[in-house]
Amino acid sequence: MKLKAVTITVFVMFLLASAVCLGQEANKQDINQEEKIETKEIPDTITTVKDSIETDGIPEQLHKVIAYYFHGSRRCSSCRKIEAYSQEAIEQGFANELEEGKLEWIVINTDLPQNKRFVEDYQLYTKSLIISKVENGKQIEWKNLEKVWELLRNKKAFLKYVQDEVRALLGEN
Repeated sequence: MKLKAVTITVFVMFLLASAVCLGQEANKQDINQEEKIETKEIPDTITTVKDSIETDGIPEQLHKVIAYYFHGSRRCSSCRKIEAYSQEAIEQGFANELEEGKLEWIVINTDLPQNKRFVEDYQLYTKSLIISKVENGKQIEWKNLEKVWELLRNKKAFLKYVQDEVRALLGEN
């Protein structure tokens, strides 16, 4: 019975997220006009975890956290805002970790054929921010930061939530 309730809850969350995206797409107006978001064009290629590769004589980090933002080809303002806030949280909170290779930020379009596997791997049902812990080149744990949808209208709380979750996975708490 509990599994059925969880399934229904996930389905309702998917419907709500889809309705928000579709409603905003049809409206063509940003609900939050006072806050303009600058987004970067990101190529549709992805970076994957490799077992052991050297780049310019520096071995690739085999112990790290990867923050993935998964989106589709059709993107509403809320979806773009989640990506922008997530990237800001990571870049501002973890500049050293990014530079040292202890943390990676990767954006992936799940509508591309080569990226379809992520939908099943991470049980994605909407645009999502996933953090993944990698040790010895293998993923050992991951977490879907589902509260990003709830915190979308509170940037300060959004940034803190993402940074706290990433910090916990990095073992910095």
